[in-house]
Amino acid sequence: MIIKRKKKQLFFFLFIFFFQCTLAAQEIVNIVYVGDNGITEDVKKATSFIVIKQYNDSSFERLDYKMSAPLVKLRTYSDSNLTLLQGRYMEYHPSGELHIIGEYINNLKEKEWHHYDESGKENLIETYKAGELTASKLPDTSKKKDSITYKDEREAQFKSGKNEWNKYLQENLKTEVGLSSLKGGTVRVLFIINTDGKLSNVNVKKSVEFVLDEEVLRVVRNAPPWIPAFQNGKTVRAYRVQPITFSVPQ
Repeated sequence: MIIKRKKKQLFFFLFIFFFQCTLAAQEIVNIVYVGDNGITEDVKKATSFIVIKQYNDSSFERLDYKMSAPLVKLRTYSDSNLTLLQGRYMEYHPSGELHIIGEYINNLKEKEWHHYDESGKENLIETYKAGELTASKLPDTSKKKDSITYKDEREAQFKSGKNEWNKYLQENLKTEVGLSSLKGGTVRVLFIINTDGKLSNVNVKKSVEFVLDEEVLRVVRNAPPWIPAFQNGKTVRAYRVQPITFSVPQ
């Protein structure tokens, strides 16, 4: 999916737009600009910024970005003071590719933590319990196929197929958001299609910059249910990666 913008823009600050809006059960409650000498109110002196989101379940999310650059780190907290890590944690390579994704519970690492290289390939899986590393392994790259197959097996799909999904994206993405980007690029989001067809765990797999990442997340999170995948006689969860490219005319 490629989104083109009509003209090049020299200004990339659309943060006020997001600051005033509530999107997909979330609200941006604070934006802090950081310069070489610390926190600053002068956007022109800022080299990075921090966005704080609040969700309806009273959780808080902190996103750290470089100016006009990909996401650096995402952390989830259960308190407004941002002291108790509770929920997903993500780190990114300087290129914007996902580096690490895991989960905290009560400030301690829990469950599986997945590591990826610069190309997006998974290269390590660590398992934690109450902050203790209990296992470390390489990902299984072999493709296993079940010996039992059914004629009615199907992959997850949106309504009548890929064309309808592309149509949904084209009609709902706000192309004017791309006017805030100087470089453009391809945002990739990873999401799960559950057995009821609803989407969950929508995360940025490849970040470009704040406004573009947020627009892609908004549209995918607000998507209607899909037709779930069907395998071995039952509906199953399915993973999808959706790339959306914002192009900048030369």
